[in-house]
Amino acid sequence: MSNEIVKKSGSGKLQINKGKFTSDIIKAQSAALSEFIIPPVFRQLVVFVLDASESMTWEGLSGKSKGEEINEQITPIIKRLQESRNSNCFDVAMHAFSQETKEFLRLTSVKDIDLSQSDFNPCSHVGNYQTYVKETLENTEKQINTYLSKYSQINSQALLILLSDGDLYDYSDSHEICSRLKENNKVTIASYLFEDKNWEENLDTETLDELKLNIKNLSSPGDFYHSKVDPEEIRKHMIKSISTVSKVN
Repeated sequence: MSNEIVKKSGSGKLQINKGKFTSDIIKAQSAALSEFIIPPVFRQLVVFVLDASESMTWEGLSGKSKGEEINEQITPIIKRLQESRNSNCFDVAMHAFSQETKEFLRLTSVKDIDLSQSDFNPCSHVGNYQTYVKETLENTEKQINTYLSKYSQINSQALLILLSDGDLYDYSDSHEICSRLKENNKVTIASYLFEDKNWEENLDTETLDELKLNIKNLSSPGDFYHSKVDPEEIRKHMIKSISTVSKVN
């Protein structure tokens, strides 16, 4: 023992400085606990599948492009997950689609995303052409199945957030993939139609209703479909969907 903890009494016997001894124990315990990380009580994968077609470069309600509006709405979603007491349970991936596909945010823990260096505008990552999503959905299906298999021994879920502002040219194939995913009770699909502010003037009611129904049919049953011009309303619904699936605030 150190001289600070043990000293000799007048009788020559050793005496323990209990105050110092207790203090050192507390410091040691605190240091150990600071290195201890509570393991995740569940694993939640959130996969964003974002339209990067030409129309997403058009002006939205804010005067910015719709792709820029989406970037500004996804950023606070990620920030909120990072600040959650369950932040170590969330993993995120992001894919952009048009006539090509790219996973522009590779699957990573939400805690490791640097918001100051991130660009969530899908139009920044692939060419802005027509609206094809089949290949992207095939890739995300593999990603989701791999993730759920990896964490099969604990409570794990996957939420696919699909956002498009137009007609999917490969809708039939896309619908088939989504239907297959929804057969797994650990997978939820939230679909969003990011409406164009000019649609009511340029599209007849029947065409617009069909477009909304198609996107809705890709989502899981319940309140997992949303159609709105305002990106802020879409953001609120995304947060609601994530909270519902993960069962945390």
